[in-house]
Amino acid sequence: MGWGNYRKGIVFYAVFMVMYLVYRFVPIFPLNLICGITESNFQHYKAGFFAYLIASLIEFGFKRRTIRNRESFCFSRLTATTFLPWFIFILWYIAPAVYGKWPQVTLEIIYANVIIIITGMFVATFERGLEQIAYARQLKAVILILFLVSIGLYLIFTFRLPWADVFVEPSWRG
Repeated sequence: MGWGNYRKGIVFYAVFMVMYLVYRFVPIFPLNLICGITESNFQHYKAGFFAYLIASLIEFGFKRRTIRNRESFCFSRLTATTFLPWFIFILWYIAPAVYGKWPQVTLEIIYANVIIIITGMFVATFERGLEQIAYARQLKAVILILFLVSIGLYLIFTFRLPWADVFVEPSWRG
């Protein structure tokens, strides 16, 4: 991983933490649209999505004059932002799969913070590779659709949780 990946990972982590802290002290609309409003995993995925999008906009602000291919730059960031919650999911669930439940909440919080930092660095590495891709029109359409659907799901499920959970058996199986 190059220095840029570490830097982007740290910027992402800083934005993520600021978003959580700001909402704790100022729990108002429109912050609830982009910030994590509870400690649920879903809200962490949502906050990660929007924090990475903001980190990418900050990156664009600093690099805009030196970007060689803006289309590849933008689509790699949209793709990375869309998939970042899945990186959090995959990486965070390593400990529950291997170790089980943490004996102390403090250890889980430390672990979660380390996972967020690692996620930022992994996704920054992922997007650097995606920046090398030639984005055909159909691929751009799929990326935009997934990105917009993600935004829609994060907004809708902030106010109305879905009937189906990821790890719970459906009620009809009862």
